[in-house]
Amino acid sequence: MKEIKVMVFAGNIAELAKSSMRDTMLKDRFSQQQGFTVQQFSYGCERKRDEIGTAYGVTAGVEVDFTIRVMSNDQILFYDKLKDLGADHYSFIFNGTFENGQLKYYDNAIMVDGYVVDINEHAANNSQQALMRVKLLAREVTYIHHDGSGLSINISNSH
Repeated sequence: MKEIKVMVFAGNIAELAKSSMRDTMLKDRFSQQQGFTVQQFSYGCERKRDEIGTAYGVTAGVEVDFTIRVMSNDQILFYDKLKDLGADHYSFIFNGTFENGQLKYYDNAIMVDGYVVDINEHAANNSQQALMRVKLLAREVTYIHHDGSGLSINISNSH
């Protein structure tokens, strides 16, 4: 078995975690070959809070930045998805355990529904690899526990 700290996948793991076909769909859509190991990941999510700490109002716009290492043409479909102009789902899986390339377990995940607003590529010394830094503008962030339970936060990107 191989444990990977953080991986990103195109797709919505929140729907898959609640699906009756979870195992089959996880094998197909969230296999190790379909994802990228995240080199760097950051985001912030803020809401106004009252004097006792209860959140109220809309959540401020959230940008999610992540960097992945892209290897040759094996993952060209993910790159094409990033270049798509519409909103899409991106799932970040934490402490995923893979057996024979198939996802068997993960501690937690974050699913981001949003738009790609920037992609920067930096070629590595080897022409087969590049570092890709991606910035997403999130519409919704969903936190998911390995048992499928979760919390969604809708985000207002109007200021």
